Amino acid sequence: MNKIIGITIGDIQGIGIRILIDRWKKNQINNFILFTDFNLISNIIKQNKIYDKVNIINKYNKINFIKKKFNIFTYKSISLENNTYQSLKYGYKFCKDNVCIGLITLPLRKDLIQKNIDKKFIGQTEFFQKIDKKPYSNMILYHNKIIISPLTTHIKLNSVPKIILNKKFIYNQIYNLYNTLIIDFNIKKPKIIISGLNPHAGENGFLGNEEKESLTPMINKLKKRGIIINGPLSADSILIKKNLKIYDCFIFLYHDQALIPFKYISQFSGVNYTGNLSIIRTSPDHGTAYNLVGKKNVSYTSLINCFKLIKKISKNRILNAKS
Repeated sequence: MNKIIGITIGDIQGIGIRILIDRWKKNQINNFILFTDFNLISNIIKQNKIYDKVNIINKYNKINFIKKKFNIFTYKSISLENNTYQSLKYGYKFCKDNVCIGLITLPLRKDLIQKNIDKKFIGQTEFFQKIDKKPYSNMILYHNKIIISPLTTHIKLNSVPKIILNKKFIYNQIYNLYNTLIIDFNIKKPKIIISGLNPHAGENGFLGNEEKESLTPMINKLKKRGIIINGPLSADSILIKKNLKIYDCFIFLYHDQALIPFKYISQFSGVNYTGNLSIIRTSPDHGTAYNLVGKKNVSYTSLINCFKLIKKISKNRILNAKS
């Protein structure tokens, strides 16, 4: 049982579930439990001709997992959005109770969850931080050993400068990221580089004071703790070939600063990982992609890489717990 991976349904109308079924049929992924109301997914199951290969699990205290079957933990839901939301909760519970070693969350529509279920829903990263009762979490983007992390996540751009001025927030975000690099990625002495908020990292105050007032003091404080970190430097030039050979992790100050170069580099084969949680949570970076449903030659690499990263981090956590 300790090798099973949990998978949340995400947006049932999106590309995620279709990639999952396709890769399972081709025997590229296995040993997982999908969390969804079976009634809502039965037509997709029939269309893909795997109805007789599905194993239904409907009791948490009696998990009759069958290794070579398409295992689904089912429950009752009142809408597609309710199904998506419940799936997140069940996925977390299965991981927290060590039924699953980690969780893959298929992409969802945040706006639909906000509109129909939870007005305060920001994103899956923040959802798991809240349910896990952690004051801080890190969005970590991983591709071929390249690790990129935005300091802030799903917030309005005009709110970023205010948050960056919170020195405690900066310190804890970077310090927790540093520990995640050691424990989850098994990097003994992580080398980190961090961007500035403003163009050219503020040009010594000429284009903004956030770097001088908040970032630099916290970076110096982290250095005193023995953390190897360089910056703040201009965001447009830290992710270059020379630095890829030197640094283990690239921190950017806000969402798009990090996601734009990452998606260009990974070409939708990267993994979104949430650091500083008690569970292991990953997500493919291709989005719901309604426009790709029914199309051929859809990229599936990101999903497969989610499986690989969960297994890698699970082994690293066990290894580092012993040392």
